[in-house]
Amino acid sequence: MIDFLVSGRVFDLVIAILVLEGIALLVLSRLPRARARILPEGRRLAFRDLAGFVVAGLGLSIAARAAIRDESWTIVAAGLTIAFLAHVYDLYRRWLSAR
Repeated sequence: MIDFLVSGRVFDLVIAILVLEGIALLVLSRLPRARARILPEGRRLAFRDLAGFVVAGLGLSIAARAAIRDESWTIVAAGLTIAFLAHVYDLYRRWLSAR
């Protein structure tokens, strides 16, 4: 088990789960019965709504994987930058919708 964590493969699993989560939420938002159960009336879940938090999670996972595997600092920095920009995008979209 420790090899699974130290090798960084745990983050490969996290990345796969994040991608599957994004796909599943998009598919569920397209099905009328599921949409009625999980979303308020008249709402639809667009890709823009998912992109912020899914991409932020992917960026953090990439950065953590690179740091654990002792890869180049540029990969860690790129992952953190991607996560930050996605987070800012998500906050901006939420702020606009709350107005």
